[in-house]
Amino acid sequence: METKDSIKQLRRQLNMSQKEFAAALSVTRQAVSRWECGEVVPSTDTLKLISDTFGVPVDYLLGTETPLCQSCGAALTRERDRGTESDGSPAADYCAFCYQNGRFTQDLTIEEIIEHNLAGLESWNRENGLKLSIEEARGQLREFLPTLKRWRE
Repeated sequence: METKDSIKQLRRQLNMSQKEFAAALSVTRQAVSRWECGEVVPSTDTLKLISDTFGVPVDYLLGTETPLCQSCGAALTRERDRGTESDGSPAADYCAFCYQNGRFTQDLTIEEIIEHNLAGLESWNRENGLKLSIEEARGQLREFLPTLKRWRE
């Protein structure tokens, strides 16, 4: 995925208009439009700002796929984020919250995982100056989580 597509996808996932996205970054709507059309690529400083503001890795914005926990959808950006296999090695597909010693840590339903993910939404919104509602986030999680390995199997 290219940077232009990553930015557009992020903005849409946040349910923000170009104007709202631009306001959160203190840039113009036209700048966001030019990024999304691929006319220009944001500077390194702007990519860092987008990353910090919206809580996504710069790698994601650059089009490098960030592995996600295949149970809850958390980003697996650091080795310590990963769960462990039965031999103690890092799990390739699952985070430390969901998976330890080669097993899922809790026998949760997909709805319970959704509610766990939503627990931090209010503080995340506040920290990032966003206004994603619980219902919007719940709907997005209901669409996204069934695409992950744990829930497909």
